[in-house]
Amino acid sequence: MNAYAGPESRKPNTRGLRLWVPRLILAAAVVHMIVGLIAAYSHWSGIVSDGLWNTVRNNDDARMTALWFMISGIAFFGLGLLARRSVIATGTMPAETGWILLTLGIPVAVLEPVSGGWSLIAIGVLAVVMSRRDRFTAGFDRSAAQCGLRR
Repeated sequence: MNAYAGPESRKPNTRGLRLWVPRLILAAAVVHMIVGLIAAYSHWSGIVSDGLWNTVRNNDDARMTALWFMISGIAFFGLGLLARRSVIATGTMPAETGWILLTLGIPVAVLEPVSGGWSLIAIGVLAVVMSRRDRFTAGFDRSAAQCGLRR
C-alpha cells in the first residue's frame, strides 16, 4: 500500500516563510498607511475639515498624493490578506504575489531610491522563492507518487 498522501488529503503546511510573507506584506501596508498619515497630516486635516466630499481636486497635487498613498496602502493590505488566505487554504504561496510586489517595487526603487520600494522587492523575492519551492516540492511529491515511493 502506498503511504503517499496527495495534496488534497494533506493538511496544508502553513509554517515558515509561507506565513511570514503575508505577515510582512500586511506589516508593510500598515507602515505605509501610518507614514502616509504622519507625512501628510496637514493635508488630511484639511481634507477632513473641508468636509471630505469633493475635497481632493485634480489641481491639488499634495492632496492627490496623500489620497493615492493611502489607497496604495489599502491595496497592499488587500494583497497581504489574499496571500494569507491562499497560504492557509492551499499551503502554498501564489507566485503572482511575488511578481506583483516586484512589479511595483522595482520602478519605485529606481525612481525614488530612498523609499519603501526596496521592502517591496525584498518581500517579492521571498514570495517568488517560496512559490518556486512549493512548486518544486509539489512536483517531487507527484513524481514520488508515480514511482510508488513511500514518504
